[in-house]
Amino acid sequence: MLRPASILLCLALALGATPALRTTPPAPRKSVAVLYFDNYTGKADYDPLGRGIASMMISDLSAVQEIQLVERDRMQDLIKEIDLQGTKYFDSTTAVKVGHMVGAEYIVVGAFAALDPKMRIDTRVVRVETGQIVKTAQVSGDEDKFFDLEQKLADKLIDGLGVALSPEEQNKLASQQRANRIDAVSTLLGFSRALALYDRGDFVGAGKQMLPVVQASPNSLLLRETQAEMKRRASASATEKAKEKGKSILGGLIKRPPSR
Repeated sequence: MLRPASILLCLALALGATPALRTTPPAPRKSVAVLYFDNYTGKADYDPLGRGIASMMISDLSAVQEIQLVERDRMQDLIKEIDLQGTKYFDSTTAVKVGHMVGAEYIVVGAFAALDPKMRIDTRVVRVETGQIVKTAQVSGDEDKFFDLEQKLADKLIDGLGVALSPEEQNKLASQQRANRIDAVSTLLGFSRALALYDRGDFVGAGKQMLPVVQASPNSLLLRETQAEMKRRASASATEKAKEKGKSILGGLIKRPPSR
């Protein structure tokens, strides 16, 4: 004899209905912030390079569905404060402090050392809640083969975040990296200097700095999109300044006493 539940199931199947299946909800995305990489080369000219490396890593990690990145612009005020204090980004205490303030679960910090013609990049993945360093990684290679270094570094960081990529996700990541490809560290340094100008509000100067950078890597989508954003901000800034100047002139005319 069929039980009532079995009868209902049979009726549902007979009518062409599909019984509801229990599905496992997707795992929550891991919130990650990437700080600028510190310069351990001993050469002050390389200081801006940490911005470019961090931007490349942010672009890479953004291709991973399981990772929710903290936007770069959202961290600028905190980064300015760190710069004023002269604190190293690679310091785990600094990483935890920033992580709490931006609500990140993990912080990626790094440092680079150029050993001409080789380059070494060291990274840490820090769990904000505990301050524990859950992953350390190091990559090294020729300065003019930065693309290879970037790919190795991204793979190690993703592994450190405990994310296992499916074949489809691996292909998506590789495709994004190829689209943003930068081979020479000298090109990345020019990009980094443009970012430094942009962060200071010098959008015109940043746009000019990007011209030879894009010429060096014309197929890099990241460089082209960054250049377009800098042009847009420069245009908007010029328009705003023109409006302010117009208001100032008009205000002067209104306040000027009538001539006799």
